[in-house]
Amino acid sequence: MKDREENEKLLADEHPDNYLAFAILCTVVCFAPVGIFALFYSLRVNQYWASGNILKARRASIITRIICVWTIIAGIIFWIGILFGASYNIFGHKPLRH
Repeated sequence: MKDREENEKLLADEHPDNYLAFAILCTVVCFAPVGIFALFYSLRVNQYWASGNILKARRASIITRIICVWTIIAGIIFWIGILFGASYNIFGHKPLRH
């Protein structure tokens, strides 16, 4: 029980990362519809920390990181789809001539 209290004290002193730069980069470069949620949670980290709600601040930090990873995955899928669609449109199926 004492170890848990010591861990909570250590964690209470450490400000969680808000991943704001990561969220902005993911929103602009990868996939904006999902990245907006990352920005929202990123900004909430500092608000929760300032109000003294440490657990919510840590949870928002973790959620921000997870959403950023999913934004990168969605962005990769999105840009691959755009590239395939554009290449098919340019070099794609041509009608057969008899």
